Amino acid sequence: MDKGETASGEVPLGRHVLDASLLPILSIAESALEHNIRTMAEFSRRHGLLLAPHMKTHMAPALAARQLDAGAWGVTVASVQQAIVAWEAGIRRLVIANEVLDPAGLAWIAERSLGSRQADTDVLVYVDSAAGVAAMARALEARPGGTIHTLVELGWAGGRTGVRSRGDALDLAAALHAVPGLTLRGTAGYEGGFTSVAAVRSYLADALDTHNDLLDQGLLPAESIVSMGGSAFFDVVAEELGRRRPGTTALLRSGAYLTHDDGVYAGKTPFGRIPGEGRLVAALDVWARVVSTPEPGLAVVAMGKRDAPFDEGLPRAKGFVSGGSEHPVTGADLDLFRMDDQHGYLRVADAFVITPGDVVRFGISHPCTAFDRWRLVLLVDDGAIVRGAVRTHF
Repeated sequence: MDKGETASGEVPLGRHVLDASLLPILSIAESALEHNIRTMAEFSRRHGLLLAPHMKTHMAPALAARQLDAGAWGVTVASVQQAIVAWEAGIRRLVIANEVLDPAGLAWIAERSLGSRQADTDVLVYVDSAAGVAAMARALEARPGGTIHTLVELGWAGGRTGVRSRGDALDLAAALHAVPGLTLRGTAGYEGGFTSVAAVRSYLADALDTHNDLLDQGLLPAESIVSMGGSAFFDVVAEELGRRRPGTTALLRSGAYLTHDDGVYAGKTPFGRIPGEGRLVAALDVWARVVSTPEPGLAVVAMGKRDAPFDEGLPRAKGFVSGGSEHPVTGADLDLFRMDDQHGYLRVADAFVITPGDVVRFGISHPCTAFDRWRLVLLVDDGAIVRGAVRTHF
């Protein structure tokens, strides 16, 4: 059986999440999910942005379909494996937000665009090095008539990937133009590695200036793309890319907004700076049973690092089920302070009564490292009644 399934293998539709599930279990509050999808779709439309949400967050085609139905242009992925998952689910507009160097991956990309490009099919891939250009050229030599559509990735000193200077971007663009079958469509970057709005503004201004230089040099088509997108500064992205030239399309790639969280993104959501534009609601919960209260002030739950993310903060207790009813709790009542592979340690307030068999509902921090632990995730209504399920494909 896959993780997240019931013992019977059936989705327990119409039943409370605790009635048939094998705990721990990950659930998505469907009302919060739909709210977040609408909120981001409306934000993107209001600011004239195309949205290609990052599918690596959840790798669930059923969730991507909801985003597309709400108006998303396509999806972003981090690898060719993720692109194949999306493609096999019928998604035909993809941004592969990394340079691809392995021959098998480049062969797959080239084969997707053999012949003329159709309006509903668009596969874009990053490039940030001469080695990447050479690898793409080799892939195209074996596939006459193939095309690879590229975005020059713009980075910054001390950052992650991407060219480090405007001169490097111009040189790379010229190298792309020299290879038959390689088509340069625009530029892309990632502002999420910065910690301040001022630094993000500076980076975005430089990136847009570089994009415009490529236009002026005739290295980009008049109908070009400039793409940015994390989930911490999309308000700044919308504002800064609002200065783009006519004919340049701005493509946003945020992903974590879909389910939001009770941790890292709750603390740095852009809607905290622009509350009039909306808000996001945490949709993910992990339900875990108390398996031991071995000493005063300590409870141990059967939820560990294999069940919930811990890279951007530990899960936070937000609900407590005892005697068949749920009650809200805070960190003052139950504080998760340590996680092992399969166990979590709760510091329990003196007056709080907790016994083995009780259940704690946890909100998580960082949705992008929550979904990958599960193959089936339950969709629940506001009463925690199961209304459906989605499968992940990591």
